[in-house]
Amino acid sequence: MLFEDLKAFVAVIDCASLTKAAEKLCLTQSAVSRRLQHLEESLNASLFDRSSRPPVPTAMGYRIYEHAVTLLRDANHLLSIPQESATPSGRFRVGFTQVVADVVVFDAVTRIRQAFPELEMQLVTHWSSELELMISRGELDAATLLLPAPSQLPEGLAGKLITTLEIVVVQSRQHPIVDSASDINSLSCREWILNPRGCGYRAALEAAMGGRGQKLRLGIDTHGAAIQMRMIAAGLGLGLLPRKLLQESPLRDQLAIVEVRDFALQVDIWGAHSLRPGNLRQANELLIRQVSDGFP
Repeated sequence: MLFEDLKAFVAVIDCASLTKAAEKLCLTQSAVSRRLQHLEESLNASLFDRSSRPPVPTAMGYRIYEHAVTLLRDANHLLSIPQESATPSGRFRVGFTQVVADVVVFDAVTRIRQAFPELEMQLVTHWSSELELMISRGELDAATLLLPAPSQLPEGLAGKLITTLEIVVVQSRQHPIVDSASDINSLSCREWILNPRGCGYRAALEAAMGGRGQKLRLGIDTHGAAIQMRMIAAGLGLGLLPRKLLQESPLRDQLAIVEVRDFALQVDIWGAHSLRPGNLRQANELLIRQVSDGFP
């Protein structure tokens, strides 16, 4: 009832006319008058100076009006949140794996903000396993996930498979460490430049070495494909990179792919979100399109 009373009150002030407010609300003038009276009784305050014609808001009425406009706007936003057809607004919390962020995050954020200016974006970069948990706990609205191929989204998440990346072993072209064709046993004797623990690439490599009774020799533990490629190009160790990133890197001519006959790795990129995105549905769809454009 208070919500409807406030709507009538705001409409009367906006229209500067009881008659026009009634037309706007599709109500009779008497119904609007009753709502105004009920609001004044609820607040125990006179909101209009009825000695003037037409009545004008009192000083208290203007104060109530300012708060009522904000309250009604927030209430309308609240009601739109579950509606998938509604224009995205509010906060859009998005998680990226580092490899995807390196390629698409600037263009994706720019495009989403242009399309939905009422959207406030909050970005997180983390491992896929952590991003998955954050979506399931309601801490994120959407995320890009990297899952070993072939894969399916975990239960409780919705989304789209964007592409599959081939992960290759690379070394310095100028300062090679191993033969251009090698195997896991030979590679286990060399130092590696890899992401910190939690990275799916690193876990797959460690598992492959462990399956042959070997251990990974970690030389440098650091985030970021760009800095890793510079270190690899300098001959500081071997690395694992998506073939796409290697092909598009300014350092591609300084790096060489090592063909490993007993190790192959592919990962799927998924755009994932909650099962009930509400008014963020269009934002989720645009995010997936932008990531797809970055990984054609």
